[in-house]
Amino acid sequence: MRSITEAGGTAHAILCDVSDSESVRAMVEQTVARFGRIDVLFSNAAIQITKSAAETTEAEWDRLHAVNLKGAFLCARHVVPVMQRQKKGVIIITSSGHAFATYRNCSAYAATKGGQLAFMRGLALDYARDGIRVNCVIPGATDTRLVRNYIAESKDPEATRRGLLDSIPLGRLATPDDIAHAVLFLASDYAAYITGTSLAVDGGLLAGR
Repeated sequence: MRSITEAGGTAHAILCDVSDSESVRAMVEQTVARFGRIDVLFSNAAIQITKSAAETTEAEWDRLHAVNLKGAFLCARHVVPVMQRQKKGVIIITSSGHAFATYRNCSAYAATKGGQLAFMRGLALDYARDGIRVNCVIPGATDTRLVRNYIAESKDPEATRRGLLDSIPLGRLATPDDIAHAVLFLASDYAAYITGTSLAVDGGLLAGR
């Protein structure tokens, strides 16, 4: 938020649990009260559990889906009526390469990411005539806390990191800015005729799978 204000923009932080409908509703209402409209929804909240299906508890499965998939649904559900009134809006959902090709011990996480991709397509069809565009960004391995934790929690962190980098044709992790620039493009008028699709920002990772 500080970087936004330092650049001359206006920012307002709202604490929200995306898995809770009332929390999301309050966030949307506060945003509209402060700014008068919502032009872009970037649905980016996610958690990850690295376990096989048999090792994943029902509670862990439910929590993953509550944040990753239900969270995207709830945010869209409460924001879409605002955008319908405006006759314009953009929704961008962060899915993952796991929606296309996953790793061992990631089945529950992959299920949520595949679900987000299918949900995006449905939203795009439902609300295109309202002037609302809906797309997914597909980040590759990105230098974030989530990926660092995935590496650190593996049996051999150094081997996991080397293997990850070796699998990426560009030979490096994405930076958060790499992903942010793609999201900015999808949110902009340069993407005015793009809806119902996904943009991979993965250093060529999926090209080799």
